Amino acid sequence: MSIDNIVGEKWAQVTFKRETKEKNYYVSNYGRAKSIHKTTGEERLINTHPDHRGFYRASIKVEGNLNQALYVHKEVAKHFVDPETEEHIHVIHKDLNRKNNHHSNIIWVNDLEWKIYIKERAKKFGFKKSNKGGYYKLTAAQVAIIKKQLLSGKTRRKMIAKRFGVSTTQLKRIERGENWAHVEPAK
Repeated sequence: MSIDNIVGEKWAQVTFKRETKEKNYYVSNYGRAKSIHKTTGEERLINTHPDHRGFYRASIKVEGNLNQALYVHKEVAKHFVDPETEEHIHVIHKDLNRKNNHHSNIIWVNDLEWKIYIKERAKKFGFKKSNKGGYYKLTAAQVAIIKKQLLSGKTRRKMIAKRFGVSTTQLKRIERGENWAHVEPAK
């Protein structure tokens, strides 16, 4: 069984530090990922999922029964997009949409361009600058709602984390008062 290619789609094999178990893995210039079984030759599209930062990835089994992350945007950049210079070491999405891993949306940038990109993403998605130099992912109002939900115990942590786009570890830090201690729970 093979996968139907999109017109103009090209595939490149992804290499890992360790040998993969049963399959070889590929990414396309259109931002898709697939596996091909080493013995049967069966092809399958790989379901990728966003990590906590919104980058789409797949978890691949390698020797030693370990997992290795396959970040689609990085592999597309590595195989289908040439950096202008050796100083272009960061990979970004032109349209700021981390779901769009098409080769025409992926570019290599230098440190200065990277910093500008981070500011543009923060502005587009409403991240607030913290006094430590980073950007807050949550607002005080959102933290108040989170604290209320954590206190009620009616909603699972995973559901709260997914709703607000944060990790369960971040929720535990909020609950213990390590982060956002000054915010009171919503009424």
